[in-house]
Amino acid sequence: MNPRVEDVRNWMPIRIYRRETSPLVDWCCMGNERFTDSFFDITVTRLFRDPFNLVFRHQTPIEFLGEVAGEDPGLPPAGFIFHMSRCGSTLAAQMFASLEQNIVLSEPSPVDSVLRANAFNPAVTDEQRSTWLRWLLTAFGRKRTDAEKHYFVKFDSWTTLEMGLILEAFPGVPWVFLYRDPLEVLVSQMNQRGAQMIPGTIGQLLPGFALPDIMQMQPEEYCARVLAAFCETALRHSADPRGLLVNYTQMPGTVTSLICEHFNVSYSGDDVTKMNAAAGFNSKAPQRNFTPDGEAKRDSAGETVKNMADRWAYPVYERLEAARLAK
Repeated sequence: MNPRVEDVRNWMPIRIYRRETSPLVDWCCMGNERFTDSFFDITVTRLFRDPFNLVFRHQTPIEFLGEVAGEDPGLPPAGFIFHMSRCGSTLAAQMFASLEQNIVLSEPSPVDSVLRANAFNPAVTDEQRSTWLRWLLTAFGRKRTDAEKHYFVKFDSWTTLEMGLILEAFPGVPWVFLYRDPLEVLVSQMNQRGAQMIPGTIGQLLPGFALPDIMQMQPEEYCARVLAAFCETALRHSADPRGLLVNYTQMPGTVTSLICEHFNVSYSGDDVTKMNAAAGFNSKAPQRNFTPDGEAKRDSAGETVKNMADRWAYPVYERLEAARLAK
């Protein structure tokens, strides 16, 4: 039996998985916690240190998300953050999350599960994925305190490839695409590759290539091609008046100025001070101060990385720069 909507008032969907052909949702009690960590899954891991969340669980069909959305719609998203990876998106999310009036979801894994549902079950249609995504993001946006006024979602880098479906599902939501000098991103990825940069880990990110062919690519080539695919997708949507292109070189100052203006949100001077203070720390290791590393990354790049960046990533990066400056 499903719980009542009021029974999950302070619970959040944390995992979507398949049982036979129907997706199911795991729920977790939030207590007084907010999603303030660099990534969604870090907060969830911390929540499961509470024995209550280990013992008491809600598991529902995905359709229950539709009931929640109908009875408790919460805040509409104020802005979406898409990104190329390793380009300041976590910093932007952390700056917004530093304020109690903001709900910030940073790369929530249930969103990935919804968007990839058709990879595991080809019978899942785009319409179903779009509906499930609307239900899910509505559940995340429910207010749990009177202070909460704005709601932001930072997606995984690979979901940029699904930008068309996401923007169609949320036609009124402004969005930004963050990107960076591809050589610097490639160096970071080759030092520690994200899952999206390991062939076969997250579906097929390079349409037109069979997996055996991809496995024959040098890691530097694969990563450069994937980064180019992300940027090409953003470029195709760059004429959208809801969109804003932001280069890493504009960070962090552009968060409290241009991005806030684009998202149609404003904050007091004290709030801006808090956001700027959050920008002073390493977004992925908040115990450390932030130090610029672009020059060091470029200096450490090997010839193969440079060649692949030049061949596959820089051409689209330059077109993104032209589109940003023209807009």
